[in-house]
Amino acid sequence: MENETEFYISVYIINLKDRLDRRHHIEAQFLNKPEFALTWIDAVRHPIGAVGLWKSMVKAVEVAIGNDDDVMIICEDDHTFTSAYSKEYLLSSIVGANEQGTELLSGGIGGFGMAVPVAANLYWVDWFWSTQFIVVFKPLFQKILDYDFKDTDTADGVLSMLTKDKMTMFPFVSIQTDFGYSDVTRSNNDISGMVDNLFMNTNYRLSLIHRVVQKFKKNN
Repeated sequence: MENETEFYISVYIINLKDRLDRRHHIEAQFLNKPEFALTWIDAVRHPIGAVGLWKSMVKAVEVAIGNDDDVMIICEDDHTFTSAYSKEYLLSSIVGANEQGTELLSGGIGGFGMAVPVAANLYWVDWFWSTQFIVVFKPLFQKILDYDFKDTDTADGVLSMLTKDKMTMFPFVSIQTDFGYSDVTRSNNDISGMVDNLFMNTNYRLSLIHRVVQKFKKNN
């Protein structure tokens, strides 16, 4: 990451081999985006989807450590770039979050409790839902490897707990595509459009905060 023109970042994409629809979808997302160096992680199949996802994340972190990465993106195969995405926006957000000492930066979340603006397009959150596109910084690597994941845990819940300082970009550069089924969160299979609604509601909540922040910054 010496300068903007040479910038690229390691992305570890989690995909079950037999989920060809998701594979084709995620390949299309990164087409013509040379700023990313892709590594495919064969997802761990487990009777409890959340456990399989966590084990897959652990695999990705292990590979990233072996590659001597200081920062990595863990990407699920239902990630979709929004119109807000640009290489420059992502890079500046990663640099800004790193300078503030955060351990995790999300490209887009499906839920949160409280959000506090810490930079123009960065918001500290107390917890978050959704891990389809997360930037993980080196200080978090070993915490992920050391955690004893329980059958009742969720990846976003554990990451929220492990990271005191975590942020999301806003506007979002990533949302989840609803494939009509979820390998991880079974409740998402019960209500049509649930994933879309989560992201729309979260976007609306953050947009209100964002507008207030921008309004009063202009007045000062």
